[in-house]
Amino acid sequence: MNSPFSYREYKITNKTEVAPDTFLFRLRGKLKFDPGQFVQVKFPHIGEVTLVPCSKKDEKTYFELCVRRAGNTTEKISEKVPGDSMFVRGPYGHGWPIGKTLEKDILLISGGIGIIPLMPLMDELVKYRGNFGKIYFLAGFKTPHHVMFEQDLLRYKKKISYFKVAVEKTDRDWWGENCMITDLIKNTNLSPNINVFLCGPEIMFRPCVDVLLQKKINPKNIYVSFERRMECGIGFCQHCTIGKYKVCEDGPIFTWSKIAPELEK
Repeated sequence: MNSPFSYREYKITNKTEVAPDTFLFRLRGKLKFDPGQFVQVKFPHIGEVTLVPCSKKDEKTYFELCVRRAGNTTEKISEKVPGDSMFVRGPYGHGWPIGKTLEKDILLISGGIGIIPLMPLMDELVKYRGNFGKIYFLAGFKTPHHVMFEQDLLRYKKKISYFKVAVEKTDRDWWGENCMITDLIKNTNLSPNINVFLCGPEIMFRPCVDVLLQKKINPKNIYVSFERRMECGIGFCQHCTIGKYKVCEDGPIFTWSKIAPELEK
């Protein structure tokens, strides 16, 4: 039986800059994961970082991880090139509760690199489109240059019920909206029974949820990902604790009704 700290070595086969200081790495080999789960990636003598797979879950020969350069460890990771290795353990945590949304309307909301954990989910929703109600997608970025997975997003636009991408500032021809993510939510007609999957920086959670609650959406149907709080990934360090919950073990996906009271503590 493998230790929860067991790493596997994967070779990098491709590297693409998908936004400023943000890189998509393709690694050779299969990783079995559910959309929304996370992995820990270690580089000897450098450090460890939490990343979320953003490729389709059923890919058999590769998987993809995306990292934004934001500190010493991610700086070193971003310097890696094809032929180098990544040491990965996991996946950990509970993924998006797709099974609870069958035959129901679904709204995906992302902010910035929060789109990463939603990409495998969107692939699953599109693949099994007939099992769900209406699918809505709202995403916000700083500028058009920060829009990630643009070609994939334009492909999804043709396959789902409602699709809007906004930027806060634009300096070129832009095919989407020019506003805040909260404005997109306010301007979208939503059923109170819709299921919402929300991912992004924590600072956007409450403003977005406040708008959703104004639309009478049940907080039990609003699911939020806290994967950015992760450190060890298996409950030892307690770095990710929110109130009585360990995000790595109890999450990283929580309903707003469950996690909101703990955020106040």
